[in-house]
Amino acid sequence: MRRLSIVLVIIVGATLFATLGVGQDQSSAPVEVFADLEGTWSGTFIGYDETGNELYRIAVTQRYQTLNDTMQKVIIYDTMADGRVISGSGINTARRREDGSLDLRCSIDKSNGQRVVHQGRVVIGPDGDRQIVWYSSGPDRVETFREVVRREGDQLVYEINGMGRYGKTMILMHGRYIKQRGEDPASEKEPLSNGNKDETS
Repeated sequence: MRRLSIVLVIIVGATLFATLGVGQDQSSAPVEVFADLEGTWSGTFIGYDETGNELYRIAVTQRYQTLNDTMQKVIIYDTMADGRVISGSGINTARRREDGSLDLRCSIDKSNGQRVVHQGRVVIGPDGDRQIVWYSSGPDRVETFREVVRREGDQLVYEINGMGRYGKTMILMHGRYIKQRGEDPASEKEPLSNGNKDETS
């Protein structure tokens, strides 16, 4: 479970540094690069081994709130298969360099005592949409994953795809989260309930 809790930090979806700033108006506030994440999301995060066998399935709730022109707050609740909830909180920061590119970074502190920082960059996806590739590297952990927010019918979907190496173990990761409808300006339907209500240590 210790290895799995390390994997969970990638659900944050908000840990970037040295971003290219692709597709962003340089006159806008740097924090706008995180604008698509604003609000509350709920869904599932799954890990598979190198042969496709499912290793874990986690119920996730994430909340993002812009604080100012350079900072966005992040709150995470990950509910494990045994019912334990690992929470996390952190700050996404975005600052513009002199050359116009973005310096983005996020630090996350987990309720299990872990602190993680990811780096990344903005890229243009196959359909011309803006996406974010995240990465981190350490002695026992290397992670690379891509995230994108898009509309599917009347829902906003936040999706993560990536892979990681934890010691000698390779894990393929897929997360899919739906924005709570009460926070979607394009939706007039009743808000969905938030699946993970209680935070535990």
